[in-house]
Amino acid sequence: MARMTPLVITAAMIAGTPVSVWAQWRCDCTMIVGSCSAEVTAEASWIDVTTDSLQCARVDYFVDGLPFVTTVVEGQSRLDWMSPRENPDVRIQSCQICADNAPGGSAEPAIAEEETPLEPLLRWDPAYPTPAQRNGTEGFVIVEFDVTPEGGVENAAVVDSAPDDLFDQAALAAVSRWRYADNEQRGATRLTERFEFSLDDMLWQLQPGAAEREPEAAVSAPRNQCVREDVVYNFGEMIEAGLINACAEPLLIYECAEGIGRQTGRWVCNDSERLQTLLVRPGDERIGTTIQNGAQVASVRWLTFSDNFFVARPPNSQYWWIACTQSDSACRDNAQMWVRSMDRQPASVDPRGRASITVARSY
Repeated sequence: MARMTPLVITAAMIAGTPVSVWAQWRCDCTMIVGSCSAEVTAEASWIDVTTDSLQCARVDYFVDGLPFVTTVVEGQSRLDWMSPRENPDVRIQSCQICADNAPGGSAEPAIAEEETPLEPLLRWDPAYPTPAQRNGTEGFVIVEFDVTPEGGVENAAVVDSAPDDLFDQAALAAVSRWRYADNEQRGATRLTERFEFSLDDMLWQLQPGAAEREPEAAVSAPRNQCVREDVVYNFGEMIEAGLINACAEPLLIYECAEGIGRQTGRWVCNDSERLQTLLVRPGDERIGTTIQNGAQVASVRWLTFSDNFFVARPPNSQYWWIACTQSDSACRDNAQMWVRSMDRQPASVDPRGRASITVARSY
């Protein structure tokens, strides 16, 4: 089926010169490292977006009530756009500086550690205790712990819980296995985490085969940092974002986004294996060719190399993903479990609480 002609087509320009293909994925706006100021000028056939920063930036704004998202490189970007009327109303929502993977960019700015909360690279959910399972008991545990410069967890202690002692050991055992990025200049950092134990979590953990998973199966290496948002199509009631691969190795993408239409208020999930695609860099010579998927999923025997993976979502909503290499069976097993546990769940469900490995997010 032919794709609809988009209302907005992103065509980044710098002083009238097209940005290179490499620059299109150098901006990692899943990592916000600061704020900026922006100006947006809408004319009859184009929109100019400028920022006061030469670093990569993400600008969110509205034109005549329609939401737009533009990634700006080197302080200026131009989008082709046909205005339905003269003097459209422009309102800027935000301007945020993104991590820049170009040499000399802002991939590791000095301010990032102070402004960005520490997030675990490897996160384990606590097991639901058997006595609580039998009785259908719910509760919570608040744990404080130190993150060492090496990225480990020490001195974990329960500061509050209900019911008393029932879930404490499960929470402490889980957080002790978390791992963070190492940083010898950071020093020990004290963090607080609240664990919720709900019946929904218990039912998910009791799915056939979930309890028998070996601990090593959850230790995988997702390649989330390789995924970039490329072009964003705005159809008014729906945003369609194209994800691209900024790394050399082909990737399988597993994603969940807030639904539209009859699925509004729920997560809708999809993945490369169901779509029978394998994401590679734009311009890769293998695009369009097909390879065997292997014996892991009997119903999906072949994968075709593709240069884009599209995510549909409502305006101003979020989506989450896990990127795995084809050879990383542990990552793929955990990503498949995550997609199955999230699909058609209420949008209030936290995607991180259903994943045994790191999940990436964008807006």
